[in-house]
Amino acid sequence: MKSTTDAICRRAQAGDPSAFAELYGMYAKELYAYACAILKDTQDAQDIVQETCLKVYTHINCVQSPERCKAYFFRVLSNTARTYLRRKSLTTIHTELFENLSAPEDTAGIASARADLQSALAALSDEERQIVLLSAVAGLRSREIAEIVGLTAGSVRAKLSRALQKMRGYLAVREEHPNEM
Repeated sequence: MKSTTDAICRRAQAGDPSAFAELYGMYAKELYAYACAILKDTQDAQDIVQETCLKVYTHINCVQSPERCKAYFFRVLSNTARTYLRRKSLTTIHTELFENLSAPEDTAGIASARADLQSALAALSDEERQIVLLSAVAGLRSREIAEIVGLTAGSVRAKLSRALQKMRGYLAVREEHPNEM
């Protein structure tokens, strides 16, 4: 699939609009999920994903190598969302995984687990939260995340490991003392 994605990116860079549409189709769900997670509003997420796609479409030639196309989409999305949040005078990136995306059969237990996960994410620093979300929601590798956040891949792996450990600790305490937090 990687070589197929690379070929599609090259076609998009050559000006083929259908190739860009294919790229968008490949990444749309992940872009939307990540945007929902950092913006905490589904309508804002849709707007930011649309704005991101327009920016990527007009600057697709900035992708230096086709295998980094997905990372480029997420870097542009991250920057666009950060700018949007700044404009709204928000000081932190808010998270909420899959807000308003729960299925009708969503039980109280799942809703409680989702709330616990959201609380654990909120306990992280902005940078840690961004790294965790880029890894878990967008499925990016440490090298790709490093490009987006401006760190080395080793630093991303270390920060991701520490952030996940913090979340495990938070969730373990939450499980032991559910009414105290």
